Amino acid sequence: MRTRVFNKMTAKEVEEYLARGGNTIFVAVGVVEVHGAMPIDVEQIFPEGLALAMAEKADGLAMINLPYFFPGGTIVSNATVQVTVRQSIDYLMMLAHSLVAQGFRKIFFVDGHGPSSLYIDAMCRDFFQETKVHVCHLYGIALMANFYISAGGNFMDLDKLACGAYKLLHQEDYLPVDPDAEDPKDSGFGTPPSPEQKELSDALRPFGGKTSIYYGAPDQHGGGRPFRSVEERDAACQEGVKQIYAMVDRMDLERLKNAIDAYHIHVQKVMEAYPRLKGQY
Repeated sequence: MRTRVFNKMTAKEVEEYLARGGNTIFVAVGVVEVHGAMPIDVEQIFPEGLALAMAEKADGLAMINLPYFFPGGTIVSNATVQVTVRQSIDYLMMLAHSLVAQGFRKIFFVDGHGPSSLYIDAMCRDFFQETKVHVCHLYGIALMANFYISAGGNFMDLDKLACGAYKLLHQEDYLPVDPDAEDPKDSGFGTPPSPEQKELSDALRPFGGKTSIYYGAPDQHGGGRPFRSVEERDAACQEGVKQIYAMVDRMDLERLKNAIDAYHIHVQKVMEAYPRLKGQY
């Protein structure tokens, strides 16, 4: 295929993919927020890179350019775009309805942002209840925990994954290069959360619960580091691409696709046994 990026395909190419039986799409769901030395769309580009690599492995397509969803506590920064949880759910529901009408039956929402579970999980459940189509949330944090670490990755060096995603999307030039940039440890980014926020998180942890927070200052949510040269940036991007493909190589996406097909048949049998479910929202 010329490209697997849905947004960059021609209409004819999409129709040909669907006509030959393709029905899989990985939808990258992002956020635009303060993120230290990284561009503020880093948690959009990262899931786009993952979605593209997964689409290549699973004979699917990757949908990109969906950057504006609920950001969480980083709205204390003027760089963060605020969208509510409710608005995020509604937009994804509308998008999922369109994709099903277009002919997609295996729809995977891929993210790279902690609070995304608040709206993607809720949308997936409501959409299934309404349509009986089992859309799935591929939670970025779980993907990194289950596949990135097993592939030899280090959570202390996640920046390279993000750099690799920029490379896969041909956007590495947006990663800043500044020979005179301040060292991250001196810039203030990544400073500890407020004592009150830490205490609330620690107190909740034994209960397995979550609550809503504001960061005390934009510099409490950061990441990345300034590159001193183009060569240094490009080396990080190349390493990141390798890490993304090593991570995706460990994913049994074919098993997941087959499980969805089998589960769809199971759902039809459940609805035959309990007819009231057919019309229940």
